Amino acid sequence: MEKNTNIQWHEQLSDEELVALFQERGKKTAAAYAELVCRHHLDLSRRCHARLGNAADAEEAVQETLLRAFHGLLQYRREACFRTWLFSIGDNQCNTLLVRRSRHVLTDHMRALIELNDELRYNDESVEDVELVKVVREILAELPCQAGDVLMLRFYRDLSVEDIASTLGIGLSAAKMRLYRAIAQFESRFPAKLWELAA
Repeated sequence: MEKNTNIQWHEQLSDEELVALFQERGKKTAAAYAELVCRHHLDLSRRCHARLGNAADAEEAVQETLLRAFHGLLQYRREACFRTWLFSIGDNQCNTLLVRRSRHVLTDHMRALIELNDELRYNDESVEDVELVKVVREILAELPCQAGDVLMLRFYRDLSVEDIASTLGIGLSAAKMRLYRAIAQFESRFPAKLWELAA
């Protein structure tokens, strides 16, 4: 029986053997890392896509993961298998992107709120949407204190979710939940107020 001569030397090695070759920093370093990437790229991409829900963010997370893995591989101690270690880096990158995305949770109404408030603050006389600004302010006054506070922190003071959590002395997940609820409460009142304005 003939051996398959098309199989490259690095394809026959385990992940752990490839990591060892990489850590030796010899002539085979680049080939060892390329083989590791080749083996796990597809599954890593699928995992990131499942976490983030779109291909562009997933690709960004994958590229950052591979870059971090390349720079961290010399310190990798092989306490967990390479795949587990790589995927944990990927999970962290996905979490980072999700947090970054949550900082930019701006609905159309909230964006209008910021723009109109800024316009009114700097030039009362030239604002065409003074009535709309009044509606926004009425809604904010009607909201529960917690909801009003978190909206003011996020949209008037432009604080990140992390800064809101720190300011209010609550956890990050609690700050996110409070912000999402406050936005939902604001938006649920907005159409009715607009209807009153038009009547």
